[in-house]
Amino acid sequence: MADIYFEESGSGFPLVLIHGFCETSFIWKRFREALSDEFRVITPDLPGFGKSPLCPTPFRLSDIADQLEEWLSGLNIPAGVVIGHSLGGYITLELARRHRSRLAGFGLFNSSAFPDTPEKRENRNKLIEFIEKEGVAPFIKTFVPSLFYPPTVSRHEEVISKIKDIGTKTGKKTVIAYSAAMRDRNDNTELLKANREDVLLISGAEDQNVPLAAAREMARWLVPENVHILDATAHMSMFEKEEETMKIVRTFTRKMRDLRA
Repeated sequence: MADIYFEESGSGFPLVLIHGFCETSFIWKRFREALSDEFRVITPDLPGFGKSPLCPTPFRLSDIADQLEEWLSGLNIPAGVVIGHSLGGYITLELARRHRSRLAGFGLFNSSAFPDTPEKRENRNKLIEFIEKEGVAPFIKTFVPSLFYPPTVSRHEEVISKIKDIGTKTGKKTVIAYSAAMRDRNDNTELLKANREDVLLISGAEDQNVPLAAAREMARWLVPENVHILDATAHMSMFEKEEETMKIVRTFTRKMRDLRA
């Protein structure tokens, strides 16, 4: 079985929440606690982050998805809902593309089915060069605050500090390997179109990593009730709009469960 650290709470229908780049399952702590009254909520650390060891490099995001499928199978976790934040959303899409029967439904939480643009690919290359020369800490110092909507950053100082601390502990090799894997990821837009009723989309209207235009384009392919573009919110909706996004995730997971009851 894949060596993946995870935490879980509750019982019943599975809900797997996957964190993003330079994060850990910490970002889902309050979601896991709140939603465990109705679901079996499972929050892994992706390979190389937190307490999960890094797999051999280089790798593609599809390789990480295969590891997650092996891990889920080893735990005898039946098909449930998988939702990923940012990088976690990219991996969720690969899991759906390669192991669709494993997912009753899946969600993109401040994430995208589009591949990197040429400009974004070049920025990934620059980040890799920067990390090789300067290390992880200087990058994390500016990266984490930039994920939040600027007018509300002061409200989230405590969680920003915690995520910075997590990020600076991430190994250089991990950051470089995932940056390259994100740069080279698949275009999974057709996957959304083919599963329009089973996909949740949560986006921030002020998200610079998943621009509003991209969110609106993805929304066109999905059923309206599963699309949520949040005002005055950037890339960290689980903190910026905690209660609202918890309710959205609960409603979607309940819907996917009941459809398969």
